[in-house]
Amino acid sequence: MITAGLLAGAGVRFVEALRFPAEDDSPDAKVHVREVRAYLREVLDGAGVDLDDVDLMASEIVTNAVLHTASGRPGGRVWAAVIATDEVIRVEITDQGGTAGEPRIPAYSVLGGRGLLIVQELSARWDWARNGEGFTTVWFEVPRTGGAGEWPR
Repeated sequence: MITAGLLAGAGVRFVEALRFPAEDDSPDAKVHVREVRAYLREVLDGAGVDLDDVDLMASEIVTNAVLHTASGRPGGRVWAAVIATDEVIRVEITDQGGTAGEPRIPAYSVLGGRGLLIVQELSARWDWARNGEGFTTVWFEVPRTGGAGEWPR
């Protein structure tokens, strides 16, 4: 997890992470984006965030991981983490890396590749980092609004 900016005196009150492996080791097995989305919807239900926005941003990031990194190969996996303070929810998606490029927003003249532009527009903040093993974490933060109540349950 890449929580440095969030954890520094921010009063973290909830952290949860889960690994999403490919369904099996068969040659066509892939990580399923819908499983990550369902997990985040379940964990964040009642957290005072727009679940549709979180769903869309996570979907874009996981899809990028499956299409452009080793996480999309048979036996690949991604990790999803949720970090919460009273004011913000951070979602982190970590992939297995394996490409020389870096996450970026394309020029407006390029067709396609707008996933990170969606993340930029819907989130309060987002960024990415690559660790020493080559794994890449793309994260975004969304503000918590009223109605968070007794979350987490």
